[in-house]
Amino acid sequence: MTLNRLQELTQLMQGRIEWKDALPADVVSADEAALAQGVESQGRIWHKLGNRHHHLYCVHAPGTVTETELQLLRLLLAESGTEVLNRRPLWEEKIEQALHEPLEAFAGPVLIEDEWETIAVPWTWPVFCIGLRLTDRQSQSQTAEVRNLLETLGDPAGITPYVTVDDSLILVIFPLLSQDRDEDAQLGEETARAIVHGLISETFLDARAVWSKALHSFPELLRTVRRMLFVAHAAEGLTPDSRVISDRGLGALELLYSARTQFRQAYADHILPPGALVALGSELEQTVMMFVAYDLNISETARQLYLHRNSLLYRIERIRDMTGYDIRHFVDAVTVWTALLLKRL
Repeated sequence: MTLNRLQELTQLMQGRIEWKDALPADVVSADEAALAQGVESQGRIWHKLGNRHHHLYCVHAPGTVTETELQLLRLLLAESGTEVLNRRPLWEEKIEQALHEPLEAFAGPVLIEDEWETIAVPWTWPVFCIGLRLTDRQSQSQTAEVRNLLETLGDPAGITPYVTVDDSLILVIFPLLSQDRDEDAQLGEETARAIVHGLISETFLDARAVWSKALHSFPELLRTVRRMLFVAHAAEGLTPDSRVISDRGLGALELLYSARTQFRQAYADHILPPGALVALGSELEQTVMMFVAYDLNISETARQLYLHRNSLLYRIERIRDMTGYDIRHFVDAVTVWTALLLKRL
């Protein structure tokens, strides 16, 4: 019972307190009595809590933690020890479990049980989320850099983000102050872009961000987290240049990503025989991707490729001769475009 009460109290105080196992240099010389009452260092208050066998330092900003809360922490820690504080909060454990379930585009509904009603979260609803996937494999040093950036980047409204780090996805949760849906959407996208830009410019880490609309319950958050992970994976394979994406996703591209691996390869080989790929080389994908991106507009595509219109038409004729598909026609263009995308997976 003591452990449960301690977990609940620390979860409710999350965002206001931090736990440290060492003191800063200017506080090391403080005596036990002073640390029990609280010693200020660089605008933060340090308290020593625990029992004679185990102790930690509780750190908080002035005026954010009441004496009653501190006294409860002292009593509970003295009885239970400090090892319980090394456990992740239950809400983080549930998010981690969701991220390690089989990948799927649209997760099924979470059954509403009594358990969901007792999960304490350190924010108030609604919230919006940003899921971050680093392009390089995550390491402890990299995730620490991400955490530091989020702390320094802050939010224009002064909202503290809640961060949970998993090998598959770094999730950042922001409480919402506004009830304006258009404003919420704009805030989510702008914040995601700011985080990605900050990572690239400040830490030289490249990342992909997926942002969500307003969320109003924990089951909805878990479904959204799984959705974000799927969208991030699909974008890595099909639209690698996309850095900021809504959890609305990638549209029809998700159908391609969801196709069985054997079907993907068979379809691509059927549409684009090896001889055509060898003969056309890189100009095949360059031409088709740009042509589709500019709505089959020959003049605009030629301008984007720095080609004369007749040179582009010559390329299109070569593609038709080698593949049998004339990409000036919508259905043929989509057929070849789809095969090229599947080749990326």
